[in-house]
Amino acid sequence: TGSCRVSSASLLIAVPFAHCARPVLFSRWWRSMTSSVPNYDRFLTPLSKRREPSAIRALMPLVKLPGMISLGGGMPNGGLFPFESSSFRLRSGTLIELAGQEMADALQYSPTDGLPALVERLNVFQERFHHPPPISVGRSLCVTTGSQDALSKALEMCICEGDSVLVEDPTYSGALAALRPLGCKLIGVPTDGKGLIPSKLEEILKNWANRATRPKVLYTIPTGQNPSGATLSNARRREVYRIACEYDLLVLEDDPYYFIHFGDEAVDSLLSIDTEGRVLRFDSFSKVLSSGLRLGFVTGPKPLIGRIQLHQQAASLHCSGLSQAVVNALLRTWGDEGWDAQVTRVRSFYRQQRDAMVATVDRHLKGLVEYSIPQAGMFLWMKLLGTSDTEQLIKQRAVEKKVLLVPGQSFSPNNEPSPFVRASFSVVSPEQMEEAVRRFATLLKEQREQKKRG
Repeated sequence: TGSCRVSSASLLIAVPFAHCARPVLFSRWWRSMTSSVPNYDRFLTPLSKRREPSAIRALMPLVKLPGMISLGGGMPNGGLFPFESSSFRLRSGTLIELAGQEMADALQYSPTDGLPALVERLNVFQERFHHPPPISVGRSLCVTTGSQDALSKALEMCICEGDSVLVEDPTYSGALAALRPLGCKLIGVPTDGKGLIPSKLEEILKNWANRATRPKVLYTIPTGQNPSGATLSNARRREVYRIACEYDLLVLEDDPYYFIHFGDEAVDSLLSIDTEGRVLRFDSFSKVLSSGLRLGFVTGPKPLIGRIQLHQQAASLHCSGLSQAVVNALLRTWGDEGWDAQVTRVRSFYRQQRDAMVATVDRHLKGLVEYSIPQAGMFLWMKLLGTSDTEQLIKQRAVEKKVLLVPGQSFSPNNEPSPFVRASFSVVSPEQMEEAVRRFATLLKEQREQKKRG
C-alpha cells in the first residue's frame, strides 16, 4: 500500500517505504521518534539568545528565484571584479578550473551556511561516513573558516561566565585559548593511553553537589587526541554517549584527525550514534586537503546550528567563497574514489611518520620516557621520568639544544605543572627526527646527571 505500519501498544504509525527500505534505517528512525529531545534553550547563553537574523542576509535565498529582480541587497556589481577565472593543478596533473557562473558565485556574497553546491555535497559526505540517526528537530551544517572558527562560535553560544565545562585532561591548547576568556571553570576529565575514561566522567557528574551548577557541556577530541594522540574505542564512545544522555550533556565532538586513524577497526563518530540530537560535530579539511584553505564545517541539530549561523552572519557574513568553490570543484572532480585515494595517501604517510618517531624514541629515550603508541593523529605524548614539571626544561634548555617541543602544561585545563611533553612527527624527515630526539636525549641525560650531583 506504499507504507509500512508499526504497532506499539495502542500507537499506530504510518511511515513511507523510504524509512523501511533497510531495517537499520527504520530502527534509527524509530529510536529518533521515541527518544527524548534535549531542551536546547538551556544550552544557550543570553548573548546567543539575543542574536537575530540579518534582514539583508534573509534576502539571499530569494535572489536566485526565477524571475526575481533584486533591488534589496547591497551586492557589488560582479562585472567590475577583475577576476575572470582561476585554475589549480593537482599533483596528479589534473587541472581544476573555476570559470563562468561558478567563479562568479565564488567571488560574490553567498549564503551564511555556505555555497549551496558545497553544502549539498557535505551533507552527502556526512551521510556516507557517519550515517547520523534521524532526529525530530532535523540536522544541518554550516561551513566555517576552519573548524576552529566553528568551535569558537559554539563555545560562545553555550558557555556563560562561571559555568563549569568538562574537558579532557590534557586537551587542545586552541580550545583552551577559546574557553579561558569566557570565564568558565574547566573541569578536567582524566584520560589514559586510550583517551577519556568514561567511569571518571560519570564519577564527576554523579558526585556533583549542586545539580543546578552541574556541567552541561563536554568538549572531546575522540580520534588522535591533541596532544595525547589517544583514540577512544567504539565501546568507550558508546559509554561516553550514554553518560551524556543520562546527565543531559551537549557534546562538542572536535574530530580533525578522523581520517588519520591507523587502526584496522573503523571508529564510529559520536555523531553516528547520536539518537537524541546532543552532538555538535566539528570537521576540518586542514589535515587532508590544506590548512591554508581555512575551511571546516560543523554538523548538528538545526536549533543549535541556526544559532551558530546567526553568529557568523554578524561576524563575517560567510567564509571565503573562493576556498569553498575550490574544495567543491575538487570533490566533484575526485568523486568518492579520489577522496578515498587521498585519505589513504595521507593516512599511510602519517603512519610511517608515527612508526619512525616511535622507533627513534625507542633508540634514544629508553628508560627516560614513557608513552603510548598513538593510533591516530600527528603527535607523540611522552612522560619524562623523574620530572614533575617540563615547562622550563622545554622552553629554555631544549631551545638551547635547538629542539622544539611543547611542554605538557600548555595543554593542562587549569595550567598545572606537567611531566609530559608533546612531540609532533608531521613535517620532519626521519633524519631530522633522529637528530632532534638524539639532542633531546642528551639534554635529559645531562639533567639526570645534574640531579645526581645535587
